[in-house]
Amino acid sequence: MTDATDSAGPLSGVRVLDCTQMLAGPYTTQLLADLGADVVKVERPEVGDLTRSIEPELGDSGMTSYFASLNRGKRSIELDLGSEDGGATFLGLVETADVVVENYRPGTMSKWGLDYDTLREYNEEVIYCSISGFLPGPYRDLAAFDMVAQALGGTMSITGEADGPPVRSGLPIGDLSASMYAAVCIVTALFARPTQGGSHIEVPLFESIVALLSERAGWSLATGEAYPRMGTAHPTLEPYRVVETADDPLALAVASDGTYRQLCVALDRPDLAEDERFVTNAARVEHREALTAELESVFAERGVEEWFSLLREEGVPAAPVKDTTETFEDSQLRESDVTSDLEIGGVDLPLVTFPAQFSNVATGTDRRPPELGEHTEEVLDGVSKDGNTTDD
Repeated sequence: MTDATDSAGPLSGVRVLDCTQMLAGPYTTQLLADLGADVVKVERPEVGDLTRSIEPELGDSGMTSYFASLNRGKRSIELDLGSEDGGATFLGLVETADVVVENYRPGTMSKWGLDYDTLREYNEEVIYCSISGFLPGPYRDLAAFDMVAQALGGTMSITGEADGPPVRSGLPIGDLSASMYAAVCIVTALFARPTQGGSHIEVPLFESIVALLSERAGWSLATGEAYPRMGTAHPTLEPYRVVETADDPLALAVASDGTYRQLCVALDRPDLAEDERFVTNAARVEHREALTAELESVFAERGVEEWFSLLREEGVPAAPVKDTTETFEDSQLRESDVTSDLEIGGVDLPLVTFPAQFSNVATGTDRRPPELGEHTEEVLDGVSKDGNTTDD
């Protein structure tokens, strides 16, 4: 491992060469940066990561919000990996790296002579993580973006209203699932390296998103039926849905008979707790339309914040449905001490740096995202173009 950088995080001293762009790869390496790793983003000369050109721009900074939200705390160098000189320089960098992450189409890095077997000749201990669309199989060479993974992986089929078409998840869950698996695998490989040496890890979008189906997959396999698309409702729990109030929607999550009884107390409707149609969860699922009609009339009497307060007092899981601007104004987020103090182009960016907190070490970074090639000179100082590091 390299000498520690300015971060005191648990991965301080780990150097990562980030040969990724768009979302899945950059999110992985930003997680590593938030954990203290020195992440060097390798970008195409004059072009950089494609997200540098996807608007909106942050004020007059020349930097886009897309790029900034995925590349905080990294250093950037310009290097043409497909050229002879660029490839040779990269091999020199590999000698001092702990991790290489790439998300090119399968075969691209091999075409450039930068595959895992080649890199091992320069650093036997290197951990090489490839983020791809699919593991070997009939879809191996299929061009894969998050939308493709969601469509093939079952996620779109269970998202949307019952009488509407399949809907893409509001989050790029295919990309993010692969990102999370990649980060876990990299940290695991670092832990195992002293006894097992370097390794090549491949993390696919498709298989990762299918893994996240979890109990949805279990339900389908147990019943032999496709998991239903039901909007915000749940096929086996009731009431577990978004309900309308006098002003704004409220998410209601009742997962047990005891919680249902608490809900009836909060609603001042003891009759609903005693009604045989609603006494058990199974009964409520069977008579969900009747229960929904009863609840709709009650919730329409008050506003969402009043209901939020009443239900909170009774210990009933429920919350207002907030948009993405309201979320960043929430006092819970502000007081949990996990957001950045970044300001770029006159725009405040209180992004969550790392949501987990360690008792004995810091996580997260407020270091601004890098300009294209901002650190080329300092990173390449002492690295030759023949794959050998020179002495100062």
